[in-house]
Amino acid sequence: MEIKSKKSIKLYMLFLRHLAVFTTLTILLIATIVLSFYYGMASGAILPANYAEQAIEQAKEDIQNSQPFDETVIPYPCTYALFDDNDNLVCGTMTNKEIVKSKDVLFKNSKTPVSRYMLIQREDGYCIIQYDLQAHFTSPTLHELFPMPELLVILLFLVGFLSIACVIASRFGKKLNAELSPLITATDAIKQQELDFEVSPTHIQEFNTVLNSIDEMKRALGTSLKQQWNAEQNRKTQISALAHDIKTPLTIVKGNTELLLEAELSEADKELLEYIHASSHKIEQYLDLLMSAAKAESHVDFDPKSFSVSEFISEIKSEATALCLAKNITLTTDIRDLPETFYGDSVLLVSALSNILANAIEYSPTHGNVTISISGREDMLRFTITDSGKGFSFASLKNATQQFYTEQEERSGKHYGMGLFIAESVAKKHGGNLIIANKEEGCGAVVTLNVKTHTE
Repeated sequence: MEIKSKKSIKLYMLFLRHLAVFTTLTILLIATIVLSFYYGMASGAILPANYAEQAIEQAKEDIQNSQPFDETVIPYPCTYALFDDNDNLVCGTMTNKEIVKSKDVLFKNSKTPVSRYMLIQREDGYCIIQYDLQAHFTSPTLHELFPMPELLVILLFLVGFLSIACVIASRFGKKLNAELSPLITATDAIKQQELDFEVSPTHIQEFNTVLNSIDEMKRALGTSLKQQWNAEQNRKTQISALAHDIKTPLTIVKGNTELLLEAELSEADKELLEYIHASSHKIEQYLDLLMSAAKAESHVDFDPKSFSVSEFISEIKSEATALCLAKNITLTTDIRDLPETFYGDSVLLVSALSNILANAIEYSPTHGNVTISISGREDMLRFTITDSGKGFSFASLKNATQQFYTEQEERSGKHYGMGLFIAESVAKKHGGNLIIANKEEGCGAVVTLNVKTHTE
């Protein structure tokens, strides 16, 4: 479904709009500053750059003839120095440094880039007047604060320009963030696998194109997940139904076989019936394992409780001893540093350890050895089961915890590869993991089950 907005524009048009506003405001700023400057000169608030030079020319006659010398005839904002016939300083407003510089300029033809000097002869000496060709404020106070209005104009322009740039950039950023919000919301929802949401359009065409792709991806992902979930549910249902359907006639076969074994039969017939009975029992184990695997994959009731570790260990040792008797396997236990209690699901843990033990005993030779090492602390337990079999192949080290994995090319005997899959499922429910390896020295497999205490 294509996402459409009533008013959407290209991204470059959004940028050009903000650029146009920025340019317009900058031009208005320049115009305002220039007009204000010229208005200041027109109203007399700012003196033009040639004002001092013209004022000196107009006051030149008064400066020459005033007796005694009247300093009020010196035009503002000029400074002066009055000398007598003997070249002695009589009075003035120029600094000593300016006086020396002025004489260098007037009498030695030196040049100065800023200040200019005019020499006016008088009957009793001469007067040097210092001026410049720059604009000045008429107000002495403003002249003191800002001797050069041109620099104030440049400063005002820079402040205004930067202010406009910051405002436009901020507005452009906020606009982009607002338009990006639907994109961020959609991607976050997909990340959380929440696909039941509607994609909101933006006012930018490029963003809407991306949102269209996200919407299509969301729908495709939703369809795929739904199909996957349905297929998984169908598979589990079929496994459970198949196991149930097989178990009913199998129970009849097993029961009738047991009845026939009680009758008087020839040795050959009895041997065949015992084989049928053993095979029936084996098939029953397969079915139980299939149902356990389906249960381990689905939402198993995880019921963590605080339990006695010593009682739990006794149960494990008892079951391990019973399993070892069938093949005359020697069971060795190494138990150390255990807490008194542990918080977890003891039923699932027994199931996981039973599967690991069953695998270890199955792969160990008759009169072999199986070792159970148990250690831990208050927040974790570690179970390490070592057998005396041939160990894991390279492929098994990578795939042994996969459902239905087996090293055998054909699924014969008891090598159906389910025990470690179930054990790993239980470990994950307890926040732990399952580690499979081979002995560093000699033959044999090493399976370690790590579980953490469940937080209440």
